Amino acid sequence: MRVSDEADRIVLRGRLHLTVDGAAFLDAGAASILFDLSDPPPPQGADATWVGVRVARHSVSLYPYHL
Repeated sequence: MRVSDEADRIVLRGRLHLTVDGAAFLDAGAASILFDLSDPPPPQGADATWVGVRVARHSVSLYPYHL
């Protein structure tokens, strides 16, 4: 996975994975970045594809989470 910044955006690039219960995560090697999805969700064909996610800087937060 790659994280970069472009002007006022944070860009996350990696392989997107969709779960059967409607969740999504971005594969980050040794870790995963979980996403809260809105409607409409990504199409099922998007599972395991490489994506780029661009998010406004002020919309990115980091929270520790243990499974």
